[in-house]
Amino acid sequence: MITENESGYIVPSSSSHETYLVLESNTNCSCKLICTDYSNTCIHNYSCTCLDASVKWNMCKHIHLVCRHKFSVVQAESSNVDNLSSLQSDFLIVKEDETRTREADIIIELCKKNEKSLNALTLSEKKEQLKKIS
Repeated sequence: MITENESGYIVPSSSSHETYLVLESNTNCSCKLICTDYSNTCIHNYSCTCLDASVKWNMCKHIHLVCRHKFSVVQAESSNVDNLSSLQSDFLIVKEDETRTREADIIIELCKKNEKSLNALTLSEKKEQLKKIS
């Protein structure tokens, strides 16, 4: 489990009880030695206290793990934003449907009133005709 603190990232060893500190530097580097798996980051953007990173000068598994961790955090945040957008969209559809339903109810009520008044007029006209015939 990676722990982030003010210094950097504390990464536990997979084979012992040691922990390593992975530091991120704000180096603006354009070298071609990048990790394409998660972050397109080069070795110059990170340092680690493990032996592999300090002796062999390579991107150790601890740095890769930090890159993967940061990538998953970004993905989760992006997913949350997408879910929020989806929920907001669903809410707007529901609100739109409610508005349409209310509009439809109003139209139906108006039609019923108009029908009643038309039927009433028709009945009164029929009454007038009956009076004239009688």
